[in-house]
Amino acid sequence: MRYVVELSRVLVARGHRVTVGCKRGSVIADMARDAGAEVFDRFCFRGGVRPAAWWGDIRAVQEFIRAERPDVLHANGSQDHWVSALGNRLLGRPVCVVRSRHNTYAVGENWANRKLNLAWTDYQIAVCKAVFDLRAGRPVFDASRMCVIHNGVDPRRFFPDAVARTRARKEFGYDDAHVVIGIAARLTEAKGHRFLFEAAAQIKNQFPNMRLLVLGQGDLEAHLNQRARDMGINDIVRFAGFRTDIGDCMQAFDLGVQPSIECEASSFSVMEQMATGKPIVTSDHGGTKEIVRDGVDGYVVPQGTVGPLAEALGRLVADATLRQTMGESTRARVYDEFTLELLAERTLDAYRRAMELHAARTRNAT
Repeated sequence: MRYVVELSRVLVARGHRVTVGCKRGSVIADMARDAGAEVFDRFCFRGGVRPAAWWGDIRAVQEFIRAERPDVLHANGSQDHWVSALGNRLLGRPVCVVRSRHNTYAVGENWANRKLNLAWTDYQIAVCKAVFDLRAGRPVFDASRMCVIHNGVDPRRFFPDAVARTRARKEFGYDDAHVVIGIAARLTEAKGHRFLFEAAAQIKNQFPNMRLLVLGQGDLEAHLNQRARDMGINDIVRFAGFRTDIGDCMQAFDLGVQPSIECEASSFSVMEQMATGKPIVTSDHGGTKEIVRDGVDGYVVPQGTVGPLAEALGRLVADATLRQTMGESTRARVYDEFTLELLAERTLDAYRRAMELHAARTRNAT
């Protein structure tokens, strides 16, 4: 959702017409309109084996193609990919189809996926090299029709803000002497909170001024609260829950951490923290290690480990000068590599390449 809305916003600002397809009554509809995009909310997108719902969605995408004659259909998930590709195929493939791949989950190597990805899809965008590498060598993908484009953020919205920092730290009960380690992620097993808690428990006595701020909600909230109590770190952990002002909350961090063990690709959260000038400690899972340069923007540690994570956190907690130096580096890196403008520019290049391939494939098929 975040990717679709932010990309739509910057493409509209560049003068392109963008229509976001979504479910009726979906939250993304209002967000897309706010971004300046048009909305086509005629889809059901119901999971499972529901032939009537699927056929209704296929008919809806065909209606959209006939009425609007788009240059590109850009799918971002499994169901909208199948609906777009099938609807387009049944019309004789008049429109170029592009798919963005946002996670590291496995893709089955069956006949249906071969058809979907090789015959009915013109081009694919992997949001990090880790995702690309997982797909490129498999028989259901064509690496020559794929590229890597990381996500991006707006550094004008996420920047070091002393006023917001003072306000946020006051709200959470931190003073100038506290060093706040922050994590902004869903409270799920994939995000690796348990390794962070174990690492914090290891170094708690060494750094009595250390605090841990946990932003987000999820299925593990009650479990993690209990884990913090069992490990004796509940006095330094603050669970802030879901926040609509997460950008301001991040200002309270002195450093960010992302110890994911699963499904991490191109993290908006990490980029936002970097844009606000925070050094990052991340695991080497997925694409975050492509964003954070080890020893420059923070530290990259082996996924699912505690000792290296504790050591990296301790190094940054102990050294304010190191935090400042690495924080300056992270903000510069966002400007150089991970802005929304760069995301839009690179995506437009991918669209042009996809349309060239679509035209060539159409000519060869006739």
